[in-house]
Amino acid sequence: MAESRLRVVFDAHALTPHRSGIGEYSWHLLCALVRDFRDEVDLHLYVPSGIHSAASEDDIARLTADVRDGDFFRASHQWHLPTLLRRGAYDLLHTPDFLVPLRCPVPLVCTIHDLIPLVHPEFIPRSLKVRLLPVFRAWARHAARRSAAVITDSAHSRGDILRLLGAEETRVTVVPLAPTLEVTGAPLAPAHAAVLREGRYLLYVGRHDPYKGLSHLFRAFAAARSEGALDGVQLAVAGKRDPRYGHEDLATSLGIASDVVFLDYVDTSELSALYAFALAYVHPSLYEGFGLPPLDAMRHGVPVCCSDRSSLPEVVGDAALLFDPENSEVFSSVLKEIAENAILRRVLIQKGSEQVRRFSWNQTARRTVQAYIDCVRRV
Repeated sequence: MAESRLRVVFDAHALTPHRSGIGEYSWHLLCALVRDFRDEVDLHLYVPSGIHSAASEDDIARLTADVRDGDFFRASHQWHLPTLLRRGAYDLLHTPDFLVPLRCPVPLVCTIHDLIPLVHPEFIPRSLKVRLLPVFRAWARHAARRSAAVITDSAHSRGDILRLLGAEETRVTVVPLAPTLEVTGAPLAPAHAAVLREGRYLLYVGRHDPYKGLSHLFRAFAAARSEGALDGVQLAVAGKRDPRYGHEDLATSLGIASDVVFLDYVDTSELSALYAFALAYVHPSLYEGFGLPPLDAMRHGVPVCCSDRSSLPEVVGDAALLFDPENSEVFSSVLKEIAENAILRRVLIQKGSEQVRRFSWNQTARRTVQAYIDCVRRV
């Protein structure tokens, strides 16, 4: 094995038992690094017990077993991590978000997935990030300017980073993500089979924040129903319930509560079947740094209709039926068409199969390693 491997420390505190998007990104990137790039990267993980070498997927799972929700945001990282970095001969630190140390003794690489609170604070008015917007802005700007390399998921996000954070253009690299969910071939979990009709539900997977567009989806679904369409079709909403935004009350007020099934958080082991048995996948988001669920749906052979906003057209290409999520008339007609047009669904499934093959975690890791090399060369 090459002696010139880069000694990389990766902040793994997002690898919690209930992984968010950043946690999923971290897991799949790290697994690809130890699987395919051990000759280039000598990987170390920063976890609650310190900094430890990781050479396999089993190492990653073992070392992050004691990471808990919220650990990523602990203030103690600001003094604990730099102290640990000074004790080892490390080449760089990679953080999977903008929460970099204010002072760091090694070169920095950070991944900034999106800048939603800065671009559209009105989308997430009750988020802690918005309540602390000046701190968010200052820290993100520090990360973008202090890092020797900034990785982001899409050309759209790169434009936001350059425009809003003042990052140096040559240091901001687009590294697309890839599907995170394996196709298992499993049946619907009993709890889901009890409330859903196989092949007769539209699926949404994600959080409930207003920028995700759930309220627009409900209104479009209700409008289609009022026109006599979507007979017998359910709407399945997978994602942790968030009572702050009143989506269940909205479904009731629109008269669709009996056909909207809130599934709450769905374990990864059960999520594959939810995709596989859906009539179609609907992604109504108003803003995404990348947007993984449409790719996961395509991987499962499910037709996709998707918002035409932000980075999403980059991700889905011509393999999804695009729509304006804020135009209820257009949105409802899209729902009707994807539910009623079997030929269209077959075309989208074929195109989706081709589109999703353009993305892989090997390619994500390869381009990340190149960002590491560029980072070290700059300092």
